[in-house]
Amino acid sequence: MTNRVAPALLLLAIASPALAQEASSASRPEWWVDVNVASHHFESADDYLGPGTHFNQNNYGAGVEVQWQPRHAASVGYFRNSVYEDSWYALYHYTPLSLGRHVRLGAMVGLVSGYPGYNNGNAAPAGALVAKAEYRRVGLNLIYLPRIPGSTPNTLGLQLKFKLSP
Repeated sequence: MTNRVAPALLLLAIASPALAQEASSASRPEWWVDVNVASHHFESADDYLGPGTHFNQNNYGAGVEVQWQPRHAASVGYFRNSVYEDSWYALYHYTPLSLGRHVRLGAMVGLVSGYPGYNNGNAAPAGALVAKAEYRRVGLNLIYLPRIPGSTPNTLGLQLKFKLSP
C-alpha cells in the first residue's frame, strides 16, 4: 500500500465506529458534503518552510460530515494541504455554544495526515476551533488552527457545506 493510501484507510477505520454509533442513536442524522476551499496563514512561510517559500492558500478537497445532534458531528475527507501535500482527516466536532439559530461554536479533534514535518506525514493528532453557520441546505465551517511554535502558524480555513439529507 502506498504511503498516501494507508493513512486514509486508517482515518476511515477510526471514524467508522463514530459514524455507526450516530446512525443507531439518532432519530434523523444530517449528512453534509464539505468542500474545502481556502486557508489564510497569518505568518510568513519562511519561518516554517524555509526562505522564499509560500503556503498553499487554495486547499481544495472534499469530505462528508454527519451531524447527529446540533452539538455533535464527525467528518472524514481529503484536501490538498498548505505545504502542497495530500491530506486525509477524520474529526469529531463538538459545538456547545450557540449564537442564535444558525451559528454554533466549538472545537474539532481527530487525526490528519500529509504534513511531512508532523509525524513524517503519517496520521497524527489534530485540533482546531470551529464556527459553523448553517441555513437550510447550505453552510460553512470556519476553522481556526492556533500557532504551534516551529510547526504551524495561526491559520484560518474555510469549508463550504451542502446538505444531502432532507
